[in-house]
Amino acid sequence: MPKDNEYGPKARLLRIMRALMESPYRFTKKGLATRYGVHPDTISNDFEVFREIGLELDRDERHRYAFVVNRPYKGLEKLLFFSEEERQLIHQAIDNLMTTPEKRAQLKQKIHSLYDYSRLGYSWLRKPHLTKVDLLEQARKEKRQVVLEGYRSSNSNTVADRVVEPYHINPSEDTLQSFDTEKRAPRHFRISRISRVRLLDTPWQYEGHHVVQLTDPFRIVSNDQVNVHLRLSVGAFNELTERYPLTRSYIEPTEDPAYFDFQCNVNRNFYGLTNFILGFYHLDIQVIAPEELRKHLRAEVEKMQF
Repeated sequence: MPKDNEYGPKARLLRIMRALMESPYRFTKKGLATRYGVHPDTISNDFEVFREIGLELDRDERHRYAFVVNRPYKGLEKLLFFSEEERQLIHQAIDNLMTTPEKRAQLKQKIHSLYDYSRLGYSWLRKPHLTKVDLLEQARKEKRQVVLEGYRSSNSNTVADRVVEPYHINPSEDTLQSFDTEKRAPRHFRISRISRVRLLDTPWQYEGHHVVQLTDPFRIVSNDQVNVHLRLSVGAFNELTERYPLTRSYIEPTEDPAYFDFQCNVNRNFYGLTNFILGFYHLDIQVIAPEELRKHLRAEVEKMQF
């Protein structure tokens, strides 16, 4: 168990932040105090520090905490994107600059590129994505059902509308946890696969079944997780972190500069991880643990038909 005097308050703050982001609504103040070897009052003071820097905290009925990560997005959208009128004013200002026509055209192209959604590096900062997040967050606050219009499901290979009760939204991880009113069960969705979000006037009817589950670095939502340990070559490290950016937080360098160490909890079915290992086995990916993963990979290979 990490101790405060071992890591210091700054390190503890970062560790608490990471714990709450990776496992929302899992820890109470007392649980965090025990985890980091401090008094619960110290955790209360740490929470005040978070609030002072603009990180809002929420708690459930069992006094387990999580960050409210979505509140800033509406304001962020206003900061990031110009209205059509504002763009016209900028273009007029550029036309009045005392410079060459080529330079003016170059400046206009740069303005256009900034707001070309296909060029933005983070999909969760695109305006259409933020609009969906705002509507989902509004539905969560007001406890209303929504229609996920044109949801593209990989599991069923269909595009269909889904009526859900959204209760946990994580834009940066592109995940939505909600209760599917047709299947009568909690389901997770990828926000990027939703065409549009439509608010309904129907209030939540299944709030007692709203269960927030853990999300692993492969964006698979499941509380049934197992710890895995891999040794990655440089090429494997590049492929893993580029295809699954959330895994970067669980990778450490080794004494050998040609290899990296990856350890974290993933879903017990190894979804996502299986595709990576089998798809890039030639890049030197060593499974250190568990044996369960090795057996699973061998079974998957035996299923393959060519």
